[in-house]
Amino acid sequence: MSKINKSLIKEISKLMEEFELSEFEFSDSNNTYKLKKNINSKNSSEHFSNPSSLKKESLRENNLENIIKAPLVGTVYLAPEPGSKTFIDIGQTVKIGQVLLIIEAMKTMNEVTASKSGTVKKIFVENQTPVEFGEPLVLIE
Repeated sequence: MSKINKSLIKEISKLMEEFELSEFEFSDSNNTYKLKKNINSKNSSEHFSNPSSLKKESLRENNLENIIKAPLVGTVYLAPEPGSKTFIDIGQTVKIGQVLLIIEAMKTMNEVTASKSGTVKKIFVENQTPVEFGEPLVLIE
């Protein structure tokens, strides 16, 4: 059995936090490694500074019914095509049914629309980033 490279494991753990991954598996020429995040750990978000901890704080402060969440897993696009103007901006007033962003899933573009009228207070995601089902996307008040 070969010696475990602890610095490699620590580096991968940091990347898992940065990209909000709960599991990661990889193999080298001798071994297969599978890392799983301990979701019940109270200190897991305190070890690494990343935007996800700020996202959680913002969610606690805001009324959850004002948050538009991801209806599916995929990649977020904030504009209809590369280089064009974004669908929405912070401070912009939106109406029910207005397109807020697109989520690409299995090569299909799915429009995410406003379920209420109001002002865009926060956009929780960045362009061309992966999202999970139920992940906060936009805060409208």
